[in-house]
Amino acid sequence: MRAMTAVRTHKLATARLEFSADRRLRSGLHVTTVAALVVLALALGARFYLDGDAPASRLAAMQRENATLRADLARVRTELELERSAHAAVAGQVAELNERAGQLKAQVDFFNTQSGRSGKPR
Repeated sequence: MRAMTAVRTHKLATARLEFSADRRLRSGLHVTTVAALVVLALALGARFYLDGDAPASRLAAMQRENATLRADLARVRTELELERSAHAAVAGQVAELNERAGQLKAQVDFFNTQSGRSGKPR
């Protein structure tokens, strides 16, 4: 029996020291960690599922805003075209009036030379 006891003693002496409570604690921590990850995954999945319509509502709001901005842009472009055409018309009128003023000045100068007046009229 002594030989058997020596083998057991040798086996006990060379074996790793493990505490059974330590193994249970590690197993409990693993189970708790896995459970927490599963709960977290479920919570994130539920949040994404419930917020699934939020991007659609934001998209609809942006499309409405784009339509409003396009209408404003069309109105402003029309106003710009009207202003450009009014500016061109006024510039044409100014050119005609300048030409007419030049003709009238030439006539005044002609009448002044015919009447014998010199210098500028009062």
